[in-house]
Amino acid sequence: AVVGGSYESDMPGFDGVLTDTEIIAVLSYIKSTWPASIRARHDDLNQRAQAGGK
Repeated sequence: AVVGGSYESDMPGFDGVLTDTEIIAVLSYIKSTWPASIRARHDDLNQRAQAGGK
């Protein structure tokens, strides 16, 4: 997205191509390939964000 303007691209839109469930499945697969230490750090950051950034 471009704030305050438009953006031209030859790439086709992907709106509606994948369901939310399919997107979550793809991201979960990608995350499963990360080393355990990176997954743990990512989970920690997510928990902090959900708690209001504390």
